[in-house]
Amino acid sequence: MKLIKLPLILAVCLTSVFLPSCVTTSASFGANAIKAPYATNLRNYKTYAWFQNMPPEQADYLKGFNGDLNKNIRKAIEQELEERGYTKVAQNPDVLVAYDVSVSVPVEKDKPENFAEGFGYSYGYMSGYRYNYGHTDMPGYRNVDLFKKGTLIIDMINPKSDLLLWRGWTEGAINNFKSNYGTVHSKVEEVMEKL
Repeated sequence: MKLIKLPLILAVCLTSVFLPSCVTTSASFGANAIKAPYATNLRNYKTYAWFQNMPPEQADYLKGFNGDLNKNIRKAIEQELEERGYTKVAQNPDVLVAYDVSVSVPVEKDKPENFAEGFGYSYGYMSGYRYNYGHTDMPGYRNVDLFKKGTLIIDMINPKSDLLLWRGWTEGAINNFKSNYGTVHSKVEEVMEKL
């Protein structure tokens, strides 16, 4: 009986040491992506539009932020989508596209009522881009505010159901919020290669 207890105790101890390493954290490197189980083949989609074409409110940049980053990210995403055979349309797109860049949350702005479920304070938020789409049963999903500061996140959404189909990201990629187009484009390309 004592022989059985010792291996059981050892197994519990080892599980408590190694199991946490299986959880997705913000310590991963390179581009990563997740796809919803209900998503069909995204390569079959041909048209896209921005989830929000224009910010619903005036941009509110904090010190150190630059409006050119928004322009550079959107331009790079559009270029990468077009290289993959997508065409930007004004109506009835196959998919909607959104992006975020995670930032540290100022205490005064860290209020749940400020965000849609699953979202948090981000560079996109400071540009007025707050999204309201779901992520039902998406394995590996985590909220924007759980990513390392500077993480570039690109989402593809079903325009009919408003559910997230695909999310790609690269941790800490935008560490200078004044990044030039070349830097931004290389990071966007890295993420889009996971599509």
